[in-house]
Amino acid sequence: MSMNIRGLLFIPALFLLSVPKIPAYGGPQYFSLAGEPVVRIGLTTNANTVTITTSDTSLVAVSPNEPNKLLATNRVSISARAYRPPEIEDFRIEFQNLPSQAEANDLAKDIREATGETALVSVDMATNTWKIWIGTVVETSEDADTLKAKLADKGFDDAVVVTEKKIVPSADAIALSQQLKTSGRSEIRSLIKTTAVSGPSNPDTVNPNLREVIVNGAGDAETFSSLKPVAISSTSERTMPVRLNGKAYRGKLEVFVNSRGNLTVVNVVSLEDYLLGVVPSELSLPQLEAQKAQAVAARTYAVANINQFVNKGFDLLPTVSSQVYGGVNAESRMGTEAVLSTRGIVATYNGKPINALYTSTCGGRTENSENIFDFNEPYLRGVECSLEAHRYFEPFLIKTTRTPAKLRDDSNIELVRLMSLFAVNGFQLSTGQITDEWLEETPTQSEMSNWMNQLAIKFGKTFPNVNKDTAKPTELAHLLVSLIYPPDYADTLLTDSDINYQLSFDDAAEIPKDRRADVAVLLRDGYFSIHPDLTLKPNKSFTRAEMLRLIRQIYEKKKWMPTLQNGIAKPTADGKLVLKVGRSDRQIPVRSDVFLFRQFGSDLYPVREAALVGGEEVGFQTDTTGAVNYLEIKPTETPTVAESMSPFTMWEKTLSASAVRSRLSRYVRGLGDLIDLKIAKQGYSRRVTDLEIVTTNGTFHLTGGKIRSALRLNEQLFIINKRYGASGQVVSYSFTGRGWGHGVGMCQYGAYGLAKMGLKYDEILKHYYTGIELNKAY
Repeated sequence: MSMNIRGLLFIPALFLLSVPKIPAYGGPQYFSLAGEPVVRIGLTTNANTVTITTSDTSLVAVSPNEPNKLLATNRVSISARAYRPPEIEDFRIEFQNLPSQAEANDLAKDIREATGETALVSVDMATNTWKIWIGTVVETSEDADTLKAKLADKGFDDAVVVTEKKIVPSADAIALSQQLKTSGRSEIRSLIKTTAVSGPSNPDTVNPNLREVIVNGAGDAETFSSLKPVAISSTSERTMPVRLNGKAYRGKLEVFVNSRGNLTVVNVVSLEDYLLGVVPSELSLPQLEAQKAQAVAARTYAVANINQFVNKGFDLLPTVSSQVYGGVNAESRMGTEAVLSTRGIVATYNGKPINALYTSTCGGRTENSENIFDFNEPYLRGVECSLEAHRYFEPFLIKTTRTPAKLRDDSNIELVRLMSLFAVNGFQLSTGQITDEWLEETPTQSEMSNWMNQLAIKFGKTFPNVNKDTAKPTELAHLLVSLIYPPDYADTLLTDSDINYQLSFDDAAEIPKDRRADVAVLLRDGYFSIHPDLTLKPNKSFTRAEMLRLIRQIYEKKKWMPTLQNGIAKPTADGKLVLKVGRSDRQIPVRSDVFLFRQFGSDLYPVREAALVGGEEVGFQTDTTGAVNYLEIKPTETPTVAESMSPFTMWEKTLSASAVRSRLSRYVRGLGDLIDLKIAKQGYSRRVTDLEIVTTNGTFHLTGGKIRSALRLNEQLFIINKRYGASGQVVSYSFTGRGWGHGVGMCQYGAYGLAKMGLKYDEILKHYYTGIELNKAY
């Protein structure tokens, strides 16, 4: 199709971008293309030899204004060599070795009269004899033999066929020589102009430094040379890619000579096929909407940067200098889906495709373009790498239907957690909301029965009888002794002196005689406690708070406290707890009535909801179905922005003062000894946009993206910590920063994070590119 032809170098470069269509009523501007563009990717610019193969039966060679060559091989080797003009043979008829001019003139006259051919007499300086040149120079020996036979028929038998060889430059060589005279800054050294060349083929008009492409076929396949670019493809471009040195590419591989005399290899490929190898190379994170955003950004970047390297003979590089392009080997199922589902869609601003820059990891905020680059684009504004307020955390929330406790007494905070843990382990909870008042009330008989039964189970005893007085210390002591010890243990094994020794607190005399041994043995063995005022208050029932503390005391002594499963959370998915297990993720359902706690400071507080963005330490229990019924969360100290999954979110680099000076000196001339380094100005994102360099030769400034390049740091979103030596001079600089890349435009890890939150690709793009529209351009 004609669009594909455009992409070959020998067709003059055309901008396929149409003029934006602007409605008469002054409404929005629309951008469209005549069709799907073809892009030219400069795969290599310094090759001596390249090998191109295909799994098809044959490769096809295409050069300008020449018919396609079916090469009858699936493997060719291509190199460059100095141009070898063709050697041409001419033939003429002579009569030689005539002794005198008079004799030669007479013979010439006879030949003219007998044959009608011209006959020119001349002296042969080499032999000092005369010769006669008959007729004109002919191009084949057959024509010469015909004329010789004609002369023989007329009786002139001594004619000689003279063969003359000469070098005659081709029309392509002359055309290429003229092209090089007018090519200006172009680095292309193969013939791309197809205008016919007039005039004689004079070797003096040919550039002596011309080089030609040599195509060597395998086996018996044809070998040929050309001063033009040679594009190699398979006979079935869509299904049988071509391979450059083993790496597969869709479209064609065009080879031509460059200004260094080496080969440039360009992948001439339709834009959508090109994107199949870009999207997975640039963003392989497993979220379709993020990859769709990447597809649109990459498509827009390519359209906006066609002819970026026109002097070199291509549009884009396959590296981070343009966009990373891995060809067929890089393609993936999700990446292909992302490209196909967004076909033709580009991002525009005021009806023109934007320069859709993107960065790996923005460090939490992107930056205004003019603070990094030498251009100011209204759509490349710094933005937060997160959504506004609560909306940002909504996809990561774990929620519960339980009403959090309402407390005023700090000492009761831990009891809420304790009661919750006991509740998921069989203990009755008689309220929907724990309050200070509830904790200070006496447990109901039902509660006491359930709680004592749980103790009985642990001690392996039968369920005890519980009455309205069981919550009183002396009655409770008697019940606990029956669970903990063999029958008659305390009464038999404790003497009166033992009992009196243990009961040396203020109101011990109020304990009935038949309960004194029970209380004494429990105090002795650490199962029982008295009040802070050194009393037991034997006739006052324990509150729920006191009962819970007592049960905890027993559980801790026996090492029965409920244990939690622990792990590091990954971002919540569909309300499930996600943990990393080996190389895979484990998703655990969470009950809607889960007991939910989040740490604030050093304490755990009951909450209605909590976000798990990834990196939090969690402790949890599950019910018999495997669902989480108790969960406590320790917040992560790592960044919570959308890009938080990036391994480059935080970084640190320490350099000696001499290393810093050495690096800076390549970008700033005239530096003396380095005295100090200061951040003079920051951009929207707090990136360093002006670095002040204080030296013995004065103060210098480095600005924009050169700061990162000069210091060779991951990013220029950083702070500086200085270490001073004994003399008071800075000996080293530590750069602590966030992010990876230039920090302008779409954050790729951020796009992944936003996609995980449920944002669609158009929302992602409009978040990072301010004020854009999305157009289907073809």
